[in-house]
Amino acid sequence: MNRSLLTLIPTLAVATLLSAGCGAVADAQPRVAATPVAQSAPVAAPVAQSAPAAEQASAAPLPKSAPQPAAAVQKPAGAASTGGTDLDAAADGLRPFLLTPAEIGPGFAVGDEPRPDPAQPAICGGPGVVAQFPYAVRVGAAAESPSGLVQEAVSVYGDPGSAAAAYRASLAGMDCGQGSVGDKPVVLAPAEDLSADLPYDEATGWRLGGEGFDVVMISVREGEVVMNFTVLAPEDGLPALPDPLVVAQAGAQKLLG
Repeated sequence: MNRSLLTLIPTLAVATLLSAGCGAVADAQPRVAATPVAQSAPVAAPVAQSAPAAEQASAAPLPKSAPQPAAAVQKPAGAASTGGTDLDAAADGLRPFLLTPAEIGPGFAVGDEPRPDPAQPAICGGPGVVAQFPYAVRVGAAAESPSGLVQEAVSVYGDPGSAAAAYRASLAGMDCGQGSVGDKPVVLAPAEDLSADLPYDEATGWRLGGEGFDVVMISVREGEVVMNFTVLAPEDGLPALPDPLVVAQAGAQKLLG
């Protein structure tokens, strides 16, 4: 992987979770699918369900085939943490339904799983979603290549209302023109409604970046499930990575059906 990205991976992993999460960003088209790379880095195969895992996910969507993690999201009276074997078991049950490096594209290898950190603020300031909504099953996956990083993070809340509130909090945490990821300043293009391309309860995309890097983030909500996808590249390097919108479509299809 490009060494200039190595120090960004931990903070962008946090941003992935907080968002559900480039000097040229301010002038860039906000359409997250505007950088077509499907020909050079195909991710269309999982969407077309040519991969066995995608076929299984299509035949058995989350409510039927995957564990019911919402049942494990219970706030004990007076509890101050979200630890527990029930949450861990629910997260383990969801991992087979996350995208693999092979499904993202050629040349990708397994990266470090993004981990939630309630101490990290939102990109635009204030408490992050993990701090505001600690009771959720959270699981993630990452794939990296010499050209950049693709991350997927899933949060399953106890009910659709809690998931919708967390989703709104994530929108508020990205509602600014300038913010920061860790100690690095970033510029954000306006959020875009992607529900026409991702036909779930809610879907939003952002393009942002800072000195030396560009990022596209996409957040999807369906019922009690919130999915966040992050594509990170060196500055002006997004065209070398899979189309973020296609990645989100493939990931949502595999998990949600």
